[in-house]
Amino acid sequence: MNKIFNAVKLFVTGIFLCGVVLIGGRASAAEVNQEGIEMLRETLAHISTNDSRVFHQEIFFVMPKFFGELQFMGLTENDHLKLKGNFEIWTTDDKDNFKNFANPFYLTQDKENMVLYFQEDKKWKKMTTPVTVANAADTVTTPTAEELQKMTEFVKDVAILQDNDKQRTLLVKIDCEKVADTVAKMSEELKTEMKAEMNKDSNGNEQLNDEVTKTIMSCLDRGFRNADIWLTWTVDKTNWQTTTASCNLSGLSQSIANAALNTPLISDLGFFNEILENVAFYSEFKGYTTFLNPAAKSQLEIPKNVLKAKEVKTFNEDEKAKKK
Repeated sequence: MNKIFNAVKLFVTGIFLCGVVLIGGRASAAEVNQEGIEMLRETLAHISTNDSRVFHQEIFFVMPKFFGELQFMGLTENDHLKLKGNFEIWTTDDKDNFKNFANPFYLTQDKENMVLYFQEDKKWKKMTTPVTVANAADTVTTPTAEELQKMTEFVKDVAILQDNDKQRTLLVKIDCEKVADTVAKMSEELKTEMKAEMNKDSNGNEQLNDEVTKTIMSCLDRGFRNADIWLTWTVDKTNWQTTTASCNLSGLSQSIANAALNTPLISDLGFFNEILENVAFYSEFKGYTTFLNPAAKSQLEIPKNVLKAKEVKTFNEDEKAKKK
């Protein structure tokens, strides 16, 4: 699955560094703020790429009768990533009965393995996934100045919200066409890997799985091309480190859902249409990034009882074994 993760890395990196605010309207070439573009380049040239602070990320998704929230804190230190978080879901049914599901987790990754500790039936379990050295290093290390500069290739416009001796806040408009083009170049490899993953746990029709994979890629492509993405980024100019970031991905999720609604293979699934309509017209998808006091580092240590968790190869492994 490494290529799938790499395909979304540019988007995720942009969110983590800058935050995202989606707004309507497209700027023509004549409206591009050259001063803002130059200020972005200057900021990227100075930004600290040796940041080992503890960060806190909060992402939530809400639509009628559903609310999901992912919270985690993390630290990248000596090419080693540590995360501690919780994924929680609140739902209501047609009779307004309320349900809540909470799933705490820990994650560690070095240049050899990624280990996920999670709870199933209130019992801790862990999954270990080997990763290539190149992929691990690329994932857990802070981007270099050269890599950050390369990100400007995907910038369409920049607005300067604030700039003084202490702080700078920029609103960066991403060229979604170029992002979609980049993903499209890898689409055949992505389709192959996605289809292989679907066939692993399925005895179904491979031709249908292939069609589903192509449909998903098509919806993602159209969703990106019809969304305007702005990244908000506040930097402390005294040490050139990110101060805060915020994101609103509602427009992107709505655009992808709209693309799905206009795709026969998906829209023909009547039971799925209500969910897509809720996402397309009523959903919100937002996130916030802040940085914590250095003392918070101690909270990332994995408790001894969690370290002794049972090793499994897949989620719901025990449940699948019972059905056999």
